[in-house]
Amino acid sequence: MSLFYNFAIVLSIAAMAMATEFASQLRKCRVDDNVQLNSCLQQTLEDLRPYLKTGIRELNLPPLEPMHIQRIVFSQGDTGVKVESVFSQVKVTGLSNFTTRFINADPERQQLTVGLSVPRLYVAGDYNLHGNIILLPISGSGTFWADFMGVEATGTSQMNIMTNPAGVQQLRVSQTNVDFTIANMKIHLNNLFNGDKILEETMNVFLNDHGREILQDVKPEVTVRLNELVQKVMNDALSQLPVSAFLITN
Repeated sequence: MSLFYNFAIVLSIAAMAMATEFASQLRKCRVDDNVQLNSCLQQTLEDLRPYLKTGIRELNLPPLEPMHIQRIVFSQGDTGVKVESVFSQVKVTGLSNFTTRFINADPERQQLTVGLSVPRLYVAGDYNLHGNIILLPISGSGTFWADFMGVEATGTSQMNIMTNPAGVQQLRVSQTNVDFTIANMKIHLNNLFNGDKILEETMNVFLNDHGREILQDVKPEVTVRLNELVQKVMNDALSQLPVSAFLITN
């Protein structure tokens, strides 16, 4: 057991060395001036933009263009929408075209809030679902696409400094809370009702005509899944990056 523990430490040190080498290219932000800290973090995010499209191997960050999500299990049981669904092989494009509306870091409360805008997100993949939407039964299995325009997102997380087994301080994200609005959306599900084209077209028209009401019903569950995804991606990246590589804390 001791051998495996030491081996894990060696691996973490090696990964940290690669991440530190990458981080040496980033600007360092002071935490003792909130205005400068927020500006510096926003500039750092802009500096990272070219790397985000293809991913950052040193930080375990997958490519954002496109972003691949293997599987999302979705269960909604509210009055308006009651569905059980699984989305798989999901591909998201357009995420790397984000603009940063603001970054607000609060070192005393150890809290970070980020506001992003994305002009357009296109999502496609496979689905399997059954249930009811506003009293209408729905079932199907096949491919789908969704086009979201004018996406505004605000996310808040708690940031805590942890010490890893190698004795290096790192940031750890918890209590992530993402809220979002969508100006316009279009969605299409293929092969609804076992391929009945008339029922399929009728349901797709209904989904688009009542998209805002449906979104409000499913938003709490979507937010839970989004929070899990964002927090995992952030922690995967930060687990490879020493605090000292991008923050000046004294």
